Amino acid sequence: MSIYDRDYMNRRPRRGFGGSGLRITSPVSALILFNVAVFFAEAVFDRINGSGAFFGIFGLSLSALEHGRVWTLITYSFLHADILHILCNMVGLYYIGKYVERVAGARKFLALYFGGALAGAALWLGMSALGQTREVLVGASASVMAVFSAFCLLYPPMPITFLLFFVLPISMKPLTMLKVAAGFEILGLLYSLAGGGAVVAYSAHLGGILAGLGFVALLRRGGLSFLDKPFFEKRSAHSSRGGRASDYVFKVDISEPKDLSKEVDRILDKINTDGFASLTQDERETLRRAKDALK
Repeated sequence: MSIYDRDYMNRRPRRGFGGSGLRITSPVSALILFNVAVFFAEAVFDRINGSGAFFGIFGLSLSALEHGRVWTLITYSFLHADILHILCNMVGLYYIGKYVERVAGARKFLALYFGGALAGAALWLGMSALGQTREVLVGASASVMAVFSAFCLLYPPMPITFLLFFVLPISMKPLTMLKVAAGFEILGLLYSLAGGGAVVAYSAHLGGILAGLGFVALLRRGGLSFLDKPFFEKRSAHSSRGGRASDYVFKVDISEPKDLSKEVDRILDKINTDGFASLTQDERETLRRAKDALK
């Protein structure tokens, strides 16, 4: 396989603020800003129309779908119950989202985010139907869990340090953390199904995790490559000879050093297996030189 056939080598760097960090024009920052804007809009709307009015229109529930409010399958993921709820979700999205976006690209990242929301909604609705509950689901947790599980598979060797109970620092490999998180969500779901009181939508979280796993599986098989294509193809006007631009075939002969091609293929295979974090500085430099050759 030529290095020019790889998705990794076909992305151009995008300009923005923050250097290698989060760009203000990235989907991650846009989603965070939109979630915060909706949170304030919710507060204003409820102050005018009464507590819970905003959730009544945009929150997800069996009753909402029965009344034809199908938009709630997505809009629920932009609603949050309180400041701690939105803070936890947005902090998680900020710290892990930029890494997933860096690998997947903007369109695929958005597909992951909204796919997580839909998967979380579907599993939660199924469990709600079994329990005949009339609760309302709100929060971006399903989407964030989808991004989290995708991150764990894409960056398996990168250690993550977090504060247990906001006090005790603990470092853990992403795959281990994913297993712990999935186990916790399953136990929580079983507890709630057994009749225990729970305000956490464990089923929605699990739906998000499954969406992330499915996303990475499709990404590695090239099943999402259609998202890299332009939505609208521009057609050229007729040329002076009466022909169209599409009537002509243009070929570009790009030669590449064989040694460089083999080395890049080896590095990209390593990325697929162990994630970007496993690369050495020399390997990163080799990728940079190969990408410069494309220009």
